Amino acid sequence: MKNLFLFFTFLFPFLSCFGQAYIPMPADSAVWRYRIYDIDYITQINDFILFSRGQDTIANGHVYHQIFSRSSMQTGGIGFNPPIVTTEANLPDLYYGAIRDSNKMVYLLEGSGEELMFDFNAGIGDSVPANAGKIKVTGIDSVLLGSEFHKRYHTTDSLFYLIEGVGSSEGLLPSIVDGSGAVVFYCFTYNTETFIPDTIYPCTYIYPEGYYEAVWGVNISSGDLNIYPLPASEFIHFNVPLGKSFDGEIFNALGGRVWKGIIATYSDLEVVKWPRGIYYGKFTFDAGQCIVKKIIIE
Repeated sequence: MKNLFLFFTFLFPFLSCFGQAYIPMPADSAVWRYRIYDIDYITQINDFILFSRGQDTIANGHVYHQIFSRSSMQTGGIGFNPPIVTTEANLPDLYYGAIRDSNKMVYLLEGSGEELMFDFNAGIGDSVPANAGKIKVTGIDSVLLGSEFHKRYHTTDSLFYLIEGVGSSEGLLPSIVDGSGAVVFYCFTYNTETFIPDTIYPCTYIYPEGYYEAVWGVNISSGDLNIYPLPASEFIHFNVPLGKSFDGEIFNALGGRVWKGIIATYSDLEVVKWPRGIYYGKFTFDAGQCIVKKIIIE
C-alpha cells in the first residue's frame, strides 16, 4: 500500500514537456479527497470527496461528465481534529456539477452557467484561472503518476500549480467554498494513479453505509460464486457452477484495479506477490448482474 503514496517528480527541459501527449480529465472512477474546517461552527469538520462515476449529461450542445459529492460530518470539542481515515458517509451523495474537456481547456457547469477552470494550453508567462482571479505560469515540468507523465504548470504562487488530468494543487475545484471555511485538499486517485500534495496524510475514501453492497451501484446476487480461502496468502480459488463464467475485476482499497480476467469452474489466481490488505472483487454475469465480494490478503 505504501507504494501508492509515493509521488515521484521528474524534471524535463521545457521543450520536451511541450511534446508530451495531453492527458484529459478522467471521465469515471476518479476521486478527489478534501476536508473542510467550518469556522462558523468551530467544532464542525466535514470530510468529503468529489468523484466521477461515468455518468454524462448534455447541456448547450456539449457533453459533460457529472461530478458528485459524498460527505462525513463530525463534531467535537475545541481543537477537535479527527485523523484522516477511511470512514462512512453520513450524508447522501449529491450532484455537485459537471466538467468537460475541450481543446486542453476544462470547464465547470454549475447552476449559474459554464466557467473555465483550467487552461492547459498556457505557456510560460501566460495567465491562467486560479480561484477567483488569474495567475501567471512561471515554469513547466512533469510528474509521474502511476505509469503516465502528467504535465505540471508552476505559477507565481509557489503553492499553487496545475496538473493535466488531475486539476491543481488544490484539487479539482480550487474555489470549492465561498470563504466561510478552511479547505484542505488531500489526494486524487484514478485507477492506479495517486497524487498527494503532502505525503504525511494518507489517501483514503469515504464510503456510504453498506459500502460492500453499494460501491459500484451493482445488484448483488449470491450462491453462484465461492471464493476461498479468505484470508488468502498465496492463491485465491474460485468455485463456479459448471457451464457458468464471470467477468472478474479486483480493486484495492483505493479503488485501483489490480486484476481483470474471466473466471470459470475452479479458476485459481496467484496473489502471493500482492501487498497485504483489503481488496474488493466485482464479478459480472448474465447481462450485467453482479456480485461484490470483500477479499483479504495477508
